Amino acid sequence: MSAPETTIRGRTSRGERLGWLFRRTQRLNPSDRLFEHPDWSWERSGDVGWWVRADWQRALLGPRGLRLDEWRRDGRLTVVKTGPHRVVYRVDLPQGAVYVKHYLVPGLRAKVRQWFRRGKGRNEGRRTRHLAEIGVPTITPIALGEQRKRMFLFENYLVTHAIPESIPLDEFVERRLPRWPMPRQVRIRHRLATALAQLTARLHNGGLVHQDFHPGNILVRMEADDRPSLAMIDLDALRVSFPLGWPESEHNLALLNHYFWLRCNRSDRYRFLRAYLEARQAAPPRPRTFARDIEDATRAWAERLWSRWGRRCRGNNKYFRIDPGHGCWSVTSRDLDPADVRALLADPDAPFTRPGTVILKDSRTTTVAELVMSVHGRPRRVIYKRFNQKEWFEPFLTLFRPTRAWQSWQAGQHMASRAIPTPRNLAYIARRRRWGRSLFWYLPHETYLITLKEEGATTLGDYVRRVLPTLEPAARRVQVRRLTLALARLLRILHERSLSDRDLKVSNLLLVGDPDDPSPRLTIIDLEGVRLLHPLPQHRRIQNLARLNLSLAGATGRTRTDSLRFLRAYLPWGLAPRNDWKGLWRAVAARSQTKAERNRRLGRKLS
Repeated sequence: MSAPETTIRGRTSRGERLGWLFRRTQRLNPSDRLFEHPDWSWERSGDVGWWVRADWQRALLGPRGLRLDEWRRDGRLTVVKTGPHRVVYRVDLPQGAVYVKHYLVPGLRAKVRQWFRRGKGRNEGRRTRHLAEIGVPTITPIALGEQRKRMFLFENYLVTHAIPESIPLDEFVERRLPRWPMPRQVRIRHRLATALAQLTARLHNGGLVHQDFHPGNILVRMEADDRPSLAMIDLDALRVSFPLGWPESEHNLALLNHYFWLRCNRSDRYRFLRAYLEARQAAPPRPRTFARDIEDATRAWAERLWSRWGRRCRGNNKYFRIDPGHGCWSVTSRDLDPADVRALLADPDAPFTRPGTVILKDSRTTTVAELVMSVHGRPRRVIYKRFNQKEWFEPFLTLFRPTRAWQSWQAGQHMASRAIPTPRNLAYIARRRRWGRSLFWYLPHETYLITLKEEGATTLGDYVRRVLPTLEPAARRVQVRRLTLALARLLRILHERSLSDRDLKVSNLLLVGDPDDPSPRLTIIDLEGVRLLHPLPQHRRIQNLARLNLSLAGATGRTRTDSLRFLRAYLPWGLAPRNDWKGLWRAVAARSQTKAERNRRLGRKLS
């Protein structure tokens, strides 16, 4: 149907190039088959042309085209994913389950893209053949629909078979795998690393690169002998890059490693790399050098991705929305009920006097309450915090720095983007007042922050002061060690992911769930002091460690050995000489003494 791209890029006449573009935009006739299959047929339904396998034609198409409305009425249709560019449906039919991808064209950019690169449905359908040739399991297309108006391609559809008994790999790793016994978990993790490495090597040996390479685009199905079977989906991002060199492979591996870098240990990642290098049909580089290069590329990609995710809380997107009101302005999560948001914008202080509201704190700086709001269609307990105006000139300071509530709001998004445990952000509200006709009008005065309440949680400070002293010495010893290691792991990932909290103390840490769990869960709250700094300076690390050390100074049962155990778990290589752990120990001790003397001089209580 069309000439290869090299014809357009080569030395061709202007008439030949225009003729090629014209032929490319014409309605395709039935002889222009998308797939090399003798049973495919073509028919038109309105302004949509359909290529469909003969054995599925009556099940999928009706007098008005695809039977979406009919399936919706019969309860067979389920919306799997929705967005401005694509809607994915699952349809349970007597012949079997199928997935329908409805590619939308919301703007001019999408229209221009399809002019030069064809529709996403057509691209994804064609690339299934590339994967079949190299032995990578993938989806099986059964129908393709394209809407054309005046030679332009608009909405298009791709219908594929559902791969039975399979789920996305990220869902499998996060939800299903942890529920199984530990020996089975270990066995499956080893086999999963090998299977994923072999699938990736097949892609790269065939000169294919997936530009959106993450576990959500890989399906896993467990066979009878606990051997994982993997299949690849979302093929619009698949590109041919042949021959594929090691730099391109390294970049593609970094995309995949970003997910497992946060959730798997080094042994599993090394097992993947060893199996990948064994399966590659090319002279491999030095494994250690290649592994270090992948880790560096992963970190660079992660920082770029985290920064982009961290900006989501600033505007309108599929996660947040901006809601202006009379004298108020807000950014809210789309899971929060719009009726609750409108009530808050009308009077942000009303929840503090609402029946059933529990006031947790009422001071000169903040007022904190616990109340019930509708989140994702369900009543949930939330924490409603008002940052009070302490001085008359504070609104003018917002011209040079963000408000305390906005700093907490942005810090919460940074931490969520980096998979650091913290209560989920729901809303930021700023109440504004007009200052005459000057330039300083509508400056924020009182600001408000809403976060989801952690159920079954207590502050680490309350647990250390009230519960630890009541335990038997042996049980207290075990619990102190567990909490020490949990604290070290939390602070380590906080610093590894370029975040610093200058007010890190036990009253700003929540102990979630069962305190007697072998691996206690800790969550950071009160994020006013959290800052994003990449790379994180050494003096910031020392300040955070010293602040936490002072907060734990009076903990019952804590010894210097526990402090050393904390430092060993915090440092990436333990107490190895390369870390200069003794120098860090002395620096933290000196900073702790300076902070204690300063608080004593100012009459502040250490907490």
